Amino acid sequence: MRKSEEYRLNAVNCLSVAEQSTDPAAKAALIARASSWYALAAQAERNSQTDLVYETPPRPKPEQPVAQQQQIQPDKDKPENKDKPENKE
Repeated sequence: MRKSEEYRLNAVNCLSVAEQSTDPAAKAALIARASSWYALAAQAERNSQTDLVYETPPRPKPEQPVAQQQQIQPDKDKPENKDKPENKE
């Protein structure tokens, strides 16, 4: 059984139960559900007529690592750097 046929059968079952229901809210919900099943069946029909081919997307090229420059820090223990204030952020 094709999916569209299965969906239509579900819609017919919803309508059958709705006919027997005495609760107006339940009847409305079942009719709405049947309508959804019919819409799904129609979409399944359209999908069955479409040829879909999945192609794996190309792999992204690996990014080159960014080179970072190292900044030489002054040696605090040297006598010429002892009088300079430290940069604190």
